[in-house]
Amino acid sequence: VKLIMDVVGTERRDITWKFNGNYYYMTPIADVQNCTAVLVLMKVDENNAGIYSVSYVGDSALYSAWIRLIVRECPKNKWGSDCDKDCSDCLNGGVCHDKDGDCVCPPGFMGMRCETACREGMFGRNCQESCKSENGCQGLSFCLTDPYGCSCASGWHGDRCRKPCLEGMYGADCLLSCNCKNKGKCNRFSGCQCATGWRGQYCEKSDRAPEILDMASNLEGNLNSSHKITCSATGLPLPSHMSIELRKLESIVLKASHTTMDSKKSTAHFEIPRLSAEHNGLWECRVSTNGGQDSFKFTLTVKEPPYPTTAPKLLSRSSKQLVVKPVDTYAGDSPIISTKLLYKPVDTEDAWSSIIGNSAKITSGFRNYCIKFMLTCRIISIYVVKGSGVSLYKPGHVETVSDQREMCKRQKIKPKYSKMRFKYCFSYQPGFSSYIPTTQQVERPMAEDHQLLWAVVGSVAVTCVTILLALLILFYIRKSCELMHSQGEETILQFNSGTLTLTRRPKPSPEPLTYPILEWEDIKFEDVIGEGNFGQVIKAMVKKDGIKMSAAIKMLKEFASENDHRDFAGELEVLCKLGQHPNIINLIGACENRGYLYIAIEYAPYGNLLDFLRKSRVLETDPAFAKEHGTASTLTSQQLLQFAADVATGMHYLSDKQFIHRDLAARNVLVGESLVAKIADFGLSRGEEVYVKKTMGRLPVRWMAMESLNYSVYTTKSDVWSFGVLLWEIVSLGGTPYCGMTCAELYEKLPQGYRMEQPRNCDDEVYELMRQCWRDRPYERPPFSQISVQLNRMQEARKAYVNMALFENFTYAGIDATAEEA
Repeated sequence: VKLIMDVVGTERRDITWKFNGNYYYMTPIADVQNCTAVLVLMKVDENNAGIYSVSYVGDSALYSAWIRLIVRECPKNKWGSDCDKDCSDCLNGGVCHDKDGDCVCPPGFMGMRCETACREGMFGRNCQESCKSENGCQGLSFCLTDPYGCSCASGWHGDRCRKPCLEGMYGADCLLSCNCKNKGKCNRFSGCQCATGWRGQYCEKSDRAPEILDMASNLEGNLNSSHKITCSATGLPLPSHMSIELRKLESIVLKASHTTMDSKKSTAHFEIPRLSAEHNGLWECRVSTNGGQDSFKFTLTVKEPPYPTTAPKLLSRSSKQLVVKPVDTYAGDSPIISTKLLYKPVDTEDAWSSIIGNSAKITSGFRNYCIKFMLTCRIISIYVVKGSGVSLYKPGHVETVSDQREMCKRQKIKPKYSKMRFKYCFSYQPGFSSYIPTTQQVERPMAEDHQLLWAVVGSVAVTCVTILLALLILFYIRKSCELMHSQGEETILQFNSGTLTLTRRPKPSPEPLTYPILEWEDIKFEDVIGEGNFGQVIKAMVKKDGIKMSAAIKMLKEFASENDHRDFAGELEVLCKLGQHPNIINLIGACENRGYLYIAIEYAPYGNLLDFLRKSRVLETDPAFAKEHGTASTLTSQQLLQFAADVATGMHYLSDKQFIHRDLAARNVLVGESLVAKIADFGLSRGEEVYVKKTMGRLPVRWMAMESLNYSVYTTKSDVWSFGVLLWEIVSLGGTPYCGMTCAELYEKLPQGYRMEQPRNCDDEVYELMRQCWRDRPYERPPFSQISVQLNRMQEARKAYVNMALFENFTYAGIDATAEEA
């Protein structure tokens, strides 16, 4: 390794090098050439890592120049505890971390491989931080985690980071050469800016402008119905999910709900949940890529289905015949082409008879008839009309043109036509010479109708009053119990000298719980790695029993409530009682300082499982890599199943200890060394076989079992339900459960038997395990011991139970960050 220092002074004196403050080497002034002093280190190892300074002989340290040498523990392009893993190709000056294999990106770049340049003056993991100065990041030095060290921001260099890059150079400290090809221009902040038709780091790959394929110029939909639109485009590179959008000129912009990609085109799928009059008019599908833009205009016509404005008319009747005119007038769009009238006697199981025409003659000797009719028209939905009201006909309504055509084939009607059914009941009483030519349903005398009506109303009223009184009594009893409970229970938290006293119920002498002590001086805080509303997690180096180790320190913020302090101390209590297990985050120790409690737990270098899964969605982060390797994830089926097996094993351990987790989800599972999954976040855990929640608070609704949602009851079997949802998260690479549904819809649909659909990349056996976890009756759900055995057996089978191959029309499960908060 060569350490090179610029000599800015003009004195003719020798140069002294120091290592960590001690004399190391002297460079004679005669060896200083081109105003640079060079120190060559041979066979560099970890002992050479440290601070090197250089100055004229005899000068104060204030006039020295400094440089820090960082020595990676692994050889170049290797990482891991045994240095046996290959680093990914870090671009734009990124450095591979020797512990976790991630690319540490220079200030001004982001992405899994540092492939994305931030805008000028921006930096950070997601390019969301900005330099506040008018000159951007000029004059600022950025120090990142080792082995990266410190540097200027992208586009600047020099001892004070005030010099812009020379022509042809870019990046942090201006160390990278653009080498742009095909008329690309070098930008000192981001590298090559390619001319139209070219892309790639050096503009070496050719582009082709996108082109929209086979889109209809006129689309129709029904008022108040859901409407789906697709827009397909080709090009190089293929348009990505965010590259295609729908616009209603000068008003609405729609983003695709999901996008499917194959080797030739990308297809974006859009959905308008409820068509209204404002959706009527001219729309445009717009595609933008590095290769250029394309757009296609189309007209969306929103039509109102026809419905009758008057009831059918009884034209004439005799002892053997009724003559009925089905439709007099109607409102809505589309002309009525033909009418089919169906009739049968009232209150019988006879099949419907039918007549086609604008008026119908019904011949029979029965007294009462029920009549319905169909309007064949150019409409996509089916309605039932009773009296003056309109509602959807129960057999279902047709949402798309393809569904419409299929329905028409089944009913032997020409394509582009469907049926409108309208139902009325008529009464025929022989012996009367006059009639009223309107629709009347005469089943019983008017007096009987009134008596029956009052009987029904009275019965309903009595029932409602009884239920209301019962609810009031239950509410009064519950409030009385809560008052007695609050008067007789006090939460007391005490921690001192390695003991924790957590009193939830009045006891004569609460038993203290012993925890391993850490000395405040033995904790060296580093970076904040997690933060919430009331607490934060900080990475630190701790010393325990004379051994230094990485740890995650959990602490509460100053304004945390009493409930937060109680839950936090409760988590320490749980960790102490659980002991050590390879598939849970284990306790290292705890420390009390100035009245605050600090809990040290194992450090998981790969963060939480949810973010880890989403980072593996390589089709979103690096489509070129995904297509080259034919994979949708950087993780294999075996690795995904191993995550599930690890969690099941950890939960089996918890259930044996009679602990209920209550918040089992991918976000609360951490990924440790060797990609071992470890259950974490025991703040809601309870050491009881059955726990009934009595307090209010935010609930993880999408992960909760039905008995927990309805009755606030938690058992190990409700944890099994949550595990089924976590298994779905793993298979979907971090998708949001029940994406697109509200919590209110879950409360309604889960008891009706609704469950999440099988992911397309999921084997039947894995999905069947999910369904077993989601059974209505808790006792029918499998225990964690059985789940663990099943998953380990799948692992041994070496079968691809989770298909990560980039099959045709592959799409990732949706992510809704706002929905995950509830």
